[in-house]
Amino acid sequence: MKTEFKLTTLFHIPISINWSWFIVFGLITFSLAKGTFPATNPELDGYNHWLMAFIAALLFFASLLAHELAHSLVAIKNKLPINGITLFIFGGIAHLNKEPATPRVEFFMALAGPLMSFSLAIIFYTLSHLLRSWHLPNAAITIVDYLFFLNLGVGIFNLIPGFPLDGGRVLRALLWHFIHDLRKATEIASSLGKGFAYLLIGFGLFNLLNNSLLQGIWLIFIGLFLQEAADSSYRQVLFKRFLSGTKVADYLTRDVKTVPADINLNDLVDHYFFKHRHAAFPVVEDDQILGLVSLHDIKIVPKEKWATTQAKELVIPLQPEMVINERADVLTALPKLAASPVGRLLVIDKNKLIGILSQRDIMRVFEFKTEIGE
Repeated sequence: MKTEFKLTTLFHIPISINWSWFIVFGLITFSLAKGTFPATNPELDGYNHWLMAFIAALLFFASLLAHELAHSLVAIKNKLPINGITLFIFGGIAHLNKEPATPRVEFFMALAGPLMSFSLAIIFYTLSHLLRSWHLPNAAITIVDYLFFLNLGVGIFNLIPGFPLDGGRVLRALLWHFIHDLRKATEIASSLGKGFAYLLIGFGLFNLLNNSLLQGIWLIFIGLFLQEAADSSYRQVLFKRFLSGTKVADYLTRDVKTVPADINLNDLVDHYFFKHRHAAFPVVEDDQILGLVSLHDIKIVPKEKWATTQAKELVIPLQPEMVINERADVLTALPKLAASPVGRLLVIDKNKLIGILSQRDIMRVFEFKTEIGE
């Protein structure tokens, strides 16, 4: 199932929408059209309230996109590649290939988002006064006022010093600068982030008990999301710290099962996929690696053709992003693994296959060393 939809590209950054965005967009539009705007603009009919709500919701998410673009542009200026920005149920997120290398970069990158939100709040506040002085329709003034308060709220909320909110990242950058320990700085900022998440959950439960159903559920969801994000961010720092300085050779599987290029799909499934339970296998012909054959591609072929179809007919040809050297830093392998269509890389040296690297291989070692306390 496709979960994201490409919207456009801004400043060479792909902008996507997650399916969950449509849920919150609908909820915001509905609450504005049926609650907020009928109260502020009772002179208008239902059609105009819905039109106002749709415009306000679109401009609100445009503001959130501007917030994430501010982060992304500062990241790009500091040579941190951005894979894209995704709008989803809790706002937006910029996808970084790697974390900032210094506290200074993280500090300015984290501040960029709230500063953009506060700048938009100032713009909408000024625009509201101009619209009033020009005696323009009250509906336009109401929308602008709504966007002023929302952007002000987004800026203030994101400055709360709990990781992974922007304020938490600012705090982590300052701690990192003074104590010179990224792990410890992340641990402190993440603990504050989890504390704030539990506070939101508690406040949400309080609202539920006081019959504020929608607000209570929303606060609980945000709290749970922040709590999980704080935990996962800390685990990610530990994971990258664990991998730092290690090589692909430390994690690869050397006993590689290869399949002959002329094997038919029946035998391939029976003797390789069922027996070894891997998602893909390297295909070899005359001691040369042709590429990979995956179970996903086999399932596309009708079963009545399996006996007459050979592995080489379905091979995914070798491409640079599918191959890595055993002496490469394992941190450089992670983005390639994430982008790999089969979730693994062929480790090749001097045109010879010496092993396979998978995400599962790396996680096995990480989990083992975590269990024995390293």
